Parts: sequence; structure tokens; C-alpha cells
Amino acid sequence: MKNSFVVAGVFVVSALVLFSVGLFLIGNSHKLFAHHLDFYTEMSGVNGVTRGLKVRVAGFDAGQVESIQIPRLPSGKFRLKLQVDDKLQQLVRDDSVVTVESDGLVGDKFLLIHDGTDQSAQALNGTTLPSKEPLELSAVIAKAAGVMDQASVTLRDIHGKLDTALDTVTKTVDNADGLITVARNGKGTIGVLLNDQQTSAQLKQTVANAEQATANLDHSSVQVEQVVTDFQSRNLPAKVDSTITSARHAAGQIDEASQQVNATLTDALGPDRSGEDAAENIRESLSNVNVATANLADDTEALKHEFFFRGFFKKRGYYSLGELTPEQYRANVYFQKDSNRRTWLGAANSFTTDAKGNEVLTAEGKRQIDQTIGQEKQTIVDESLVVEGYSSQVTAPNEVINSRSRPLLVAQYLEEHFHLKSTDIGIMPLNATPPPNSGKDTWDGACIVFLAAKK
Repeated sequence: MKNSFVVAGVFVVSALVLFSVGLFLIGNSHKLFAHHLDFYTEMSGVNGVTRGLKVRVAGFDAGQVESIQIPRLPSGKFRLKLQVDDKLQQLVRDDSVVTVESDGLVGDKFLLIHDGTDQSAQALNGTTLPSKEPLELSAVIAKAAGVMDQASVTLRDIHGKLDTALDTVTKTVDNADGLITVARNGKGTIGVLLNDQQTSAQLKQTVANAEQATANLDHSSVQVEQVVTDFQSRNLPAKVDSTITSARHAAGQIDEASQQVNATLTDALGPDRSGEDAAENIRESLSNVNVATANLADDTEALKHEFFFRGFFKKRGYYSLGELTPEQYRANVYFQKDSNRRTWLGAANSFTTDAKGNEVLTAEGKRQIDQTIGQEKQTIVDESLVVEGYSSQVTAPNEVINSRSRPLLVAQYLEEHFHLKSTDIGIMPLNATPPPNSGKDTWDGACIVFLAAKK
């Protein structure tokens, strides 16, 4: 009996050791146990770049892509968060460039952070590094085809002009020969004139100049032929044909891979053993998730009213900022404390209208927000943050719309430039009337409120 216990114990210990070693090896391969730094970069497109993609610094494995933030507009850029081993920080400089590379011609993709120059400052944690968009094969082929077409048109144009010039010179020489014959026979007015020795010498010089021009044109023709021969010797058309053939072959492989993926998807989305297809299973799973989420929300709301937590919410005066009306917000003592610090953003300086008629933040408004957050770095970590919206428009609908849109613009700027979460920023539209003890009887614009933490 004791032997069986010993064997079981050895088996359990061995299993735990193997599991720990495997976990360590897997974590070490992903650099989970190393100290990391976070860098950011922005790209117009992330074709082939996914979360978890390998990141290299100067060719050395350094980390992975932690997250990818989708832009809000089609003209925006994807924001990538890169997790890099802090041992390689001295190689990452402010002028380091992030590019998308691949192992070989069709190998796996990875992000490469090029090492910066010695004169540039070392990049700090949270720095946004510049990126360089990858060069697509289709663009190279299109550019090469355009160059070849332009070269062909230029050569045809030169050939045509040379033919015209040579014909003109030939006719001129023939005419000159005829005139000289007539003149030597002493016929006509021209013959009389050419009997003069000075006139004859000038005509001979003219003929010599014409012959020199013909020789120059012949030399130019030889040079053009040499240019054409050089183009042909480089075998550029054959290289372009080879490139297009390779592209077609790659397209065929992609088409074959697509067919395999379609077959796999058809098999995966087909009916299971119970006869239910994938769509029905997904709908049922989503329904279960919605039910679980609703239950979690109910449990969280019930937790607020439990004995250990309800005292805090009762003392504060509200459970959720979204449940407060503007009147309740103004009357709540929690938002009227003198220790709450405020930054007022005036509509005239902080907001303007773009070409489409939408209200946006001005450069002065962004500068004022940057200055405020720079002075309140510790505050945004330790205290709550609320953005109040105000509007003094003449019509009530415009007043309501602006008092709601302006705090959203400020909150969006805080999220994008200071990496704050939307759940950490409260929004409260108040039309044109601030709370009592705020120092303002009326306002048009917005206000950032730093709520003092409870002692």
C-alpha cells in the first residue's frame, strides 16, 4: 500500500515538474518573464500584421505586437502597441523606423525596429516611433511597365525626327550639286554670279558645312542605336515578363489556397452530429453570452447595494454618473467641493467648425488640454476625471447637441493622446449652467474637472 502511495507521489511530482518546465519554456519563448518596454507606431494598413506578431530590433528577437487599435475614420491610421525587451532599449532611438519585413520572399512577416543613430536620443517607454509603409509588388510591376512604355515612345519619336532631318539634308545636298553644275556651265543668272571667285568659295564652304552636318547626324544615329542595344542587352523586357510570370504563379497559388480555405470553412460551418449548423451554434452561443453579461450586470448592481459597499455610494450620493440628471449633478455635494480643480475651455478659442460643418477642437484647445494634463499627471491616476459640456446657443436643440458633443471631443482627445480608457472619463452635458460653487454662473465650451479623492 505504501509503495502505491510513493509511486503516485512520484508521478504527481514528475507531472508538476514537467508542467512547470513546459510553462517556463513556452513563456520564455514569448519573453513573458522578461522586463518589457512599450513602444507605439502608426500605419495606414496592417496587411498581414496581427496581434502576437514577432518584433525584432536590428534583426534580434525582441518581443511581439501587444495590441492593434483600429482608427475611427477611413483616413486614420492603425495604432500598434509593441512590447520590446528592455535590454535592447539602447538600440531604439527617436529616429528609429518601424517597417514590415518577411523571412525570405514568401516567409512569415515580422515588424523590424531599425536601430537609430548615435546622435539621436534614446527612445523612452511609451514613445511613438515613425513607420515606413511596405512596398507592394504590384506597384513595382506597374512602375516598370510605365518606364518601358515611356522609353519605347521616346525612341520612336527620336527615330522619326532623325528620318525627317536626314531627308531634308539629302534634298539640300542634291539641290546644291545641281546649282554647282549649272553655275559651272555658265548658264543663267546664278551661273554668272558663281563665276565670281569669292561667291564660288562661299558656296563651297556652304556645301562643306552641309557635309559636316550630315556626319554629325550619322554620329547621333549611331549613338541612338547604341542606346537601343544597351536596353536590349540588359534584357529588361524579359525580366519584366519573368516578374509578371512569377506574379501570375503566385496568384495561382493564392487561388488554390483560397479554395482550400473555402473547403475548410464549408466543412467547419457544416452541420454537427446533432444536425445543427455553425450559424445556429454561433447564435446560441451569442445568446448565452448576452444572458451571462446581463446576469453579470445585475450581480454588479446588486453588489453596490450590499452592506460593505452601499455606504460608500450613499455617502457619495450616486451609484453611476450615467444615472444622474443635470439637476442632480449640480445639486450633488460631491461635485461642488472647493478641492475639485477645474480647467475651463472657452468655445471661442477651443472649438471651431470644419469644412463639413462638424465642430472640432482647435490647436489652442489641444494646447490648453496638454498643458493641463502636464500639470496634473499624478491627478489623472489618483483622482476621478469628469468632462462637463456647455453651450449657450440661441435654440434649445443646438444647445443640447453642443453641450453633449463638446465633452465627447475632449474625452476622445484624452483617450488618444494620453492613453486613458473611456471608462475612466465621465461625461456630463449641462447646457449653459455650471454647478454652484464652480466659479461660473454661465459658460459656453467645456470644463475638465479633477474630483478630489476622499481622505
